[in-house]
Order: sequence, then structure tokens, then C-alpha cells
Amino acid sequence: MKKIALFTALLSLGLAVNAQTLNVQSAMSDLKRGYLNKAKAAIDKACVHEDTKDDAKTWYYAGLIYSQIGNAATDPSSKFKKYKDLDPEWCDKAYNAALRCKELDKDKDFDLKYIFSMVGGDFYNKSIALFNNGDYKTSLEFSDKAIKVFNNTGDADLSNESRYIAGYCCQMLKDNEGVKKYYGPLVRRSTVKDEFKPRMKQVYTVMYGVYKDAKDTANVIKTAERFTKVMPEDPAANLLLAQAYVWTGNNSKGIELADKAVEESKNTPAYTSLLCAAAGIHDQAGDYAKAESMYIESSELLPNQFEANNGLGSMMINRAADKNDAINKIIESGDYSDESTALMDKLTEERNEFLKKAIPYLKSAISFIDGLNEEGQAQHRPNLYSCLRALNTCYVTLEMYNESKEIKARIEKIEAGN
Repeated sequence: MKKIALFTALLSLGLAVNAQTLNVQSAMSDLKRGYLNKAKAAIDKACVHEDTKDDAKTWYYAGLIYSQIGNAATDPSSKFKKYKDLDPEWCDKAYNAALRCKELDKDKDFDLKYIFSMVGGDFYNKSIALFNNGDYKTSLEFSDKAIKVFNNTGDADLSNESRYIAGYCCQMLKDNEGVKKYYGPLVRRSTVKDEFKPRMKQVYTVMYGVYKDAKDTANVIKTAERFTKVMPEDPAANLLLAQAYVWTGNNSKGIELADKAVEESKNTPAYTSLLCAAAGIHDQAGDYAKAESMYIESSELLPNQFEANNGLGSMMINRAADKNDAINKIIESGDYSDESTALMDKLTEERNEFLKKAIPYLKSAISFIDGLNEEGQAQHRPNLYSCLRALNTCYVTLEMYNESKEIKARIEKIEAGN
């Protein structure tokens, strides 16, 4: 992601001798003349001196000076660039100085927006880099800090961007309470700017899944309805609401909305993807023939894709699981009559046929992920893990143990964090 464009500021430095002690006065003068190293040394002394450590102005200039050190460290065109290595901890020191100034500034004399913007931008950029490296826990810490800082600047857009990253981290950490903490305020927003809408699609979808896992029917419906109200132009909104209806047992309404969304998306780039989403709803509603035909249509329109192959593979796996459940019920009943044995043989054959049909679809989905670049593979790692586990289930159940070895090794590698 691009770095945030930070606020610019013109530093107007007054030199009223009667209002400052020597160290603060020196820091102001040195900063104005471009001697950032001397300004830092002077303000550090002022921050601990009895005469100046409880003065809001001291901490205001400390925040400005450390912000300029940060500017030198992050902006190659900074006039202070020769001081880029002056203090690697500039961000935390600027942040703490701004907070101290805010605490002491009872009359609101000092505008801290520039300082908070520099700090917030650094926290945000660090959170992005850490997220891209897979360090979701530390990324969450920085994005949480960024939210607090941008709330101080009054910049709702940057706060929302940080909230999105924090929620995404919680999702990757499987922390559903954290997801609700950060994504909840985003879901409750009544309006969303166009540039943020692509991220909101994920926010609604993830929150829907969290509430669904918790069997929170009311919030499942509310989340899907909010999506349709805030982004009515997005067919995916109707699809999510359709899923909610099917999940609550209203299959006819769910299918109606799903088919409507697909129809509205015809002749658009989203059509192939929405076909897969609608197919999943038909699958949930038990209309397997329609689901399969929609997946196949999507696959024919876009042969090299993940959604259709994964959807078809998952559907076959789920149908095999239904057959397996029926087999287990017979076994649990203890009925081994000729009639029950014949039924189990029939169910086993049907289960195995579904598993055999699933294999090529799952292999195609895995191949698609394997063909992505490093960043794409990282984003699809949960999907890859799911597909590998499903494929291994097919191989083991069908007693294809040689085929299972390689897949099992890949699963263990992912589980080991590689």
C-alpha cells in the first residue's frame, strides 16, 4: 500500500526571551536554523529541567523536533536528511511529547495535528510492513496505536484505514472478539467513501461470518442488511443477504436475491465471481444441480480461477460428508442386517464417487494458488491449507496413500509456520 500523505506544517518559531528558559530558547533557535542535532540536545535538557518540564510549550517543541527527526528518517527530500539516523526512537518520543503537551495545555494553545500525523503515519506504515511479513500480532499493536493517534488528529479516514488493518490482523489471528472490536464501528457507519468500499466488502463479509459462527442470528441479518443499505450498487451485498436468508431457513428468498444479483452483474467483470457466490447459495439451499451448473458456467468463462474449482470441490466434499454421516448412523444403530449392509455399501459407493469428483477440482484450485506470486500466495494461505486438507481427506478415504504423502507433507509445512 502507498504511504500515507502526511500533513505539512510551517514552523513559526518565536524567540520571546521572557517566556522561555535557555534550553527551550536554544532548541527553538537551533531548529529554525536547521541544526536538528543541537535542537534535540537542548530540548532533551528542557524536558527534564525543573523550570520547564511542566510547561506545555516545552513538550510542543519536543514533539516538533522529534517529528522533524522522523521527517529526516522517512523523507529523502527532507531538508534535515543528514540527521536521518539521529534517533531511531523518534516516533515514540514525538508521540509521548504530544500527549504530555495535550495534558498540560489547558487553554488549547498548541496545534498538535502535525506531530500526531507524523506519528500516526509511521505507526500505520509499520503496521502495513509487519502485516505483509505475516507478523499479525505486532502489526495489530501498531495499527491500534495508529487508530488512537488519528483520532487525536480528527482524521476519520486514516483512523478507518488503521481500523481495517487491525481487524484484518485479528481475523488472521482467529481472534473473533478483536474482529468485532475493530470492524464493528466500521459496520455501523451509515455512509462509506467510494475509495474505502472495496475494503468494506471484506468487513461486512468477515463480520457476517463471525456472527454466523456464534449463531447470532440477529446480527447476521443486521450485517447483511447494512451492506445492502450502505452499498446498494454492489451485487455482493444482495448475495450476502441471500446467504443470511438461506442460513435462517428462508431458502426461496435467498435464492431469489442470489439470482437477482447474478442477473444484475451480467456483462460486468464481477459476473464470473458472483456466479460462484450464487452457486454457493444454491448449494446451501440444496439445489445441487443449479449450483453445479453455475460453477461450471463461471469456470468456462474464466478457466484459470480459484472460486469455481474450490466451490465445486467443496460441494462434492460436503455431499460426500452427508453420505458418510448416513453411514455412521447405521453403524451407530448396530443394525447389520442384509438390508442395512446393502444400504451402507450403496452409500459408500456414492460417497466415494463424490470424493473422486472433488479431486480434480481441488487440485486445480491448489494449482491456481501455487501459480500466484509470493504476495498472492501469502494472501491465499488459509485457502491453500483448506484445499490441501480436503484433498488429503479424499486420498485417505479412497485409500490412495501414495498420493496422500506429498499433500500431507505440505500440510505439515504450513502447520509448522513455513
